[in-house]
Amino acid sequence: MSALMRVELRNMGRRAISGIKSRQIATKSHLVGLNEPQLQAVTFPPDGSLQILAGPGTGKTRVLTSRLANLVLNHSYSPSSICAVTFTRKASKEMKTRLHGYLGSAATEELKIGTFHSVCLKYLRTYGAMVRLEPNFLIWDEEECSLVLKHLAEDVDKGFPRDLSINEVYEMFARVKERAKVAPDETIETLIKQELESNPKTGRHSSWTLDSASQNLGLYLKLFKSYSDTLDASSALDFTDILTKGLDLFRAVHWARELTRLKHVLVDEFQDTSLLQYLIIKEFFKATGGSISVVGDPDQSIYGWRGADNTVFLQMKSDLPQTEEIYLEENYRSTASIIATAVDLISQDKTRPPKALFTSQVPHGPRPLKRSFGIAYEEEEFIVQEINRLVTKSDGVINHGDCAILFRDNRSADHFSELLRKAGTPCRQLPETSLYDRFEVKGLLAFLRLAINDSHTPMLIRAMIGPLAVDDKAITTLMGRSIEHNVTLYNTLERLRDGHDRDTNPSCITASLLLIRTLRHLRVLIDEGAGPAELLNYIIEVTNYYEYLVKRSEDRHSWYAKNVQQTIRYAKLFKGNKRLGSLPVYLFLDFMKDLSCINDFNTGQVTLLTCHSAKGLEWPVVFVPGVVDGMYPHFRSNGVSKDEERRLLYVAFTRAQSLLYLTHPETKLVNRAGGDQVEVQKYESPFTESLSPDTHQYGEPQIDENALGLFRKILGRSRLKDRIENQG
Repeated sequence: MSALMRVELRNMGRRAISGIKSRQIATKSHLVGLNEPQLQAVTFPPDGSLQILAGPGTGKTRVLTSRLANLVLNHSYSPSSICAVTFTRKASKEMKTRLHGYLGSAATEELKIGTFHSVCLKYLRTYGAMVRLEPNFLIWDEEECSLVLKHLAEDVDKGFPRDLSINEVYEMFARVKERAKVAPDETIETLIKQELESNPKTGRHSSWTLDSASQNLGLYLKLFKSYSDTLDASSALDFTDILTKGLDLFRAVHWARELTRLKHVLVDEFQDTSLLQYLIIKEFFKATGGSISVVGDPDQSIYGWRGADNTVFLQMKSDLPQTEEIYLEENYRSTASIIATAVDLISQDKTRPPKALFTSQVPHGPRPLKRSFGIAYEEEEFIVQEINRLVTKSDGVINHGDCAILFRDNRSADHFSELLRKAGTPCRQLPETSLYDRFEVKGLLAFLRLAINDSHTPMLIRAMIGPLAVDDKAITTLMGRSIEHNVTLYNTLERLRDGHDRDTNPSCITASLLLIRTLRHLRVLIDEGAGPAELLNYIIEVTNYYEYLVKRSEDRHSWYAKNVQQTIRYAKLFKGNKRLGSLPVYLFLDFMKDLSCINDFNTGQVTLLTCHSAKGLEWPVVFVPGVVDGMYPHFRSNGVSKDEERRLLYVAFTRAQSLLYLTHPETKLVNRAGGDQVEVQKYESPFTESLSPDTHQYGEPQIDENALGLFRKILGRSRLKDRIENQG
């Protein structure tokens, strides 16, 4: 008997035993209510490698958490030996919440659950010295890195190319770092050159000559080096560095013993994994001997522009040939009519592996509406009126909070948000700006962060351009001197204090001295046991912070002040203590950051967000306006990414539980240079134009008793009349 046949027989035996065992133990709480494929996935042998191919609304989160619980409860795996990697912090929190119910608090806290970044960071905080990281290394987020890059670019060359925004430069450098790790034989120069050549904004620049292209490549190379040197001097990592350093750590020979304590790894949203992230996963399943479970759906791979590569399914099978697949195909979210339309859409991609999606929900429900309008205003007016009609006619089954409008980009969402508010329709646009992310709060907290670590260059810049009123030009000069001397920006300020660089702007020197004195006194207050609230009040007083807010905006300064006062109220929750030192400050700053992750979707408001942001969410009613060629697919997409554009629309379709609306204008008014407006022809997206006629309708869906009965069943709601009687 061949080795291949023996492997296949063993796998057949596993599947048979798994099926028998799954039915025998299905009475346990974490297994109750699972359908047969879900049960097989949850009870699949713990030492195997498994791909769970889960369509939208098929219960993948339930399956993933139940499988994890099953490893602990039925196979006696220590919680600390299991690592679960999710795509978002929200998904991690949801998984932990569910596991608290299955395993209890103590066991759940032992599990290693988090995003790729948080899992890597957890290990780096403990073992970072093995990859030459300082004990208290900093993490700079995208906004902070962009702030630094802006001033570094101006220092590199006052005429630095404007083809890319600073955010786009940051994203390009992130891709370069990733590719340098995935393809280590390529030089940074080659990778940056490839990025510039492939970018539609830089690669096909009609005015470029070979000389100018070479010059621009040199400028980007110089900026990349300055950026890397600034991070190193500040003992800081950006988000990509967390992954590259994490991979370095996991590959470190002396650390291998720690990694082998893992017995199983689970990965959510596997289709959104980048090649760098896959290399990290590979180190994990090397340690576990191939014991891994991944959940994903190639049909929902929509992050190729961010490095995601859905070929990881094939790579995993190549690395682990014994990998088995289980398909989750029964949708519990949407009506049969919505699913039929979504399947018709995704089936246009003839290269995708055939995969089913169905529902047992009956009746089928209203077909999705697909309609064109003469101009965008008519389309917008229809959506506003239709939301109000649904809320009025549905006998309390549907309210404003049940409706979402999904857009291709944030710019479209901004316009629609204003329109709804003018119409008196309650709405919210996501992501909302949290208290932590407001400029007036960030400027204040910057001083606190600097008091406990003055190497945080982005916070230093924020403090200086805020109440200290140092101009951009002066900061750019200081950044250049920091690069020249290979020191932090704070060290450069200390040089000013000590009499160096006397040609610096006098007002900049004055501001630098004030900042140094302020931070020194804040440290004294912390040592004396002052709490975060007392520290914030001192910062406000010494920097005349409220006066700065008035200068910033006379119209909105009272609103800014209210946000500052709310921040101080939160700070009062954390008491100072001599013995605790700076710990209360750390805890307060972490608390403020966690506030930005809280999103309550049951607000009674129409939700507006992009299709990308809607991934993993659901609403009873979904509107997708502006379904035109140039948006779906986007005008910048190429042949390969057109399939991803179709998948993005598929994700939007499958967010809807009861009703789906697809609309587009036939013309659009565009402002010309002379100030007048001209009508520009818009064409329906080829994706929706190719939908089978029997999958959609032109007229508004009937909100009759049959439809309401189905909606109540899907949404688990009773009639308004019954709810009132029960409350009485």
